[in-house]
Parts: sequence; structure tokens; C-alpha cells
Amino acid sequence: MSRLNSVGRTVPQSAGSQPHSHLRRLAVVVAEGDLFDAALVALIEGAGYGATLVEPGQIPSLRNPAVLLVRSPGSLAKVRRASMLRNVRVVFLGDGIASRDHIRISPRSPGAESALRQALAAIVGPPDQQSTPHAPADRVRVTEREREILQTYTLGATLRETSQAHQIAESTVREHYRRVVRRYEEAGRPIGNKAQLLLEFMADGWVRP
Repeated sequence: MSRLNSVGRTVPQSAGSQPHSHLRRLAVVVAEGDLFDAALVALIEGAGYGATLVEPGQIPSLRNPAVLLVRSPGSLAKVRRASMLRNVRVVFLGDGIASRDHIRISPRSPGAESALRQALAAIVGPPDQQSTPHAPADRVRVTEREREILQTYTLGATLRETSQAHQIAESTVREHYRRVVRRYEEAGRPIGNKAQLLLEFMADGWVRP
């Protein structure tokens, strides 16, 4: 089963266990209901950590997960209202003012992957190298520069923000996007938008901490 196909699957609870007790050593991603939920879980699993998705309504039932990752101020507020999670470290992937009660990572910054990897290592510990998936033999090849630019773009930045982050013209961002999309199409994996490209990057191992 691929990493992307396993997103959102839950581990069966044993009889008499606490609600969601199986999440104790997992990185828990609070779902926002979009494609980036799957992308973030795949990103974490690709780094060698166990990860799972939970709905915002499940937050009060969580019991001591390894780390919580949230992507919206609303979800962050729900986490902070859950008394049982006061001692759980939180990573907020979004824009805004940094706070002492969580680690903030801007998902649009070129260093977002590295920052997430460092945060997970600091909170959870070293990754499980045996769980890190090997890249598929038939993956579509991209250059390091293409990967850097399109990673920023597919993770949510606009054309202008991507061009500014990498100090290139917007037309250059478009050209990198079209060139890589063309390669995926030639490989029989058509891309309809940048969210789909992100998922293909995840599947190929091009985007992960």
C-alpha cells in the first residue's frame, strides 16, 4: 500500500483502551479537509515518523500524541482549549506571529521542509530510518533547482511569492512548472493543477523533510 493511499487509516483499538490511545507515539495532523492534509501526512511519513489524521472534533479525545501539527488558527485555538494537551508540543504551519506555546513554520518559505524536519527531530527524536520509504524506480526525474522552486509553489505560494522567494521571474516559475508537468504527462501521470503535482512529488519522494 502506498503512503498516500494509507492516509487517514486508523489503527484498531484494543478492548478497554482509552479513546485514541493508539496515537500516543504518532505525529497527529489536525485535518483541514483539503489535499494538503494528505500531503503533510506523506511528508512526515517520508521523514521516518509515524503520522495520522484526526478531525478537529477529535482533539479533546487525544491522549498524549508525540506532537500535534495544525494548519489554521481555528485548529490551534481548539488545541489550546484542550486541557489534556497542555504538555504536548505543537507545530503550527501557517503565517502569523510566533508564540512561546508553539513552533511556527511558514509553509511558503523555501526552508519549510528543513524546519519541519528539525522540529520533528527536536520534539519526537531521531527518525526511524527503516520506515523511510525508498523512492520508486520509475519516478519522474526533476533537477534540484526545479524541485526547490516547485516545492515552494506547490506548498501554497503564489507565482509572485515563489518568484520573490527564489529571486526569479514569474515566467521562469511557469516554465519550470510546465516542463515538469510535461514529464509527468509523458510518464502517463497527467497533472491538472499544482495540488496534484504536489501529491505526485510526495509519491516520488521529491518533497519530504
